[in-house]
Amino acid sequence: MNIEAKLRRAGLIVALGLLLQFLSLLPLHPLAFIAFVGLGVPVMAAGVILYLLSLVHHAEAPRDGSTR
Repeated sequence: MNIEAKLRRAGLIVALGLLLQFLSLLPLHPLAFIAFVGLGVPVMAAGVILYLLSLVHHAEAPRDGSTR
């Protein structure tokens, strides 16, 4: 999988986390914050971690075609 596909996937996961956070704050209920923290934040954090890992693995890849 190339870097563009990995970044696109990470971006979609972050967008999904933002959507979950938005949807969890629509109802005016005290448990909405629990849904915000319990659903939206972990999904967004997973997207950010995937984004950073894809950047690190792309930077570590050999550029001359040799294997490590």
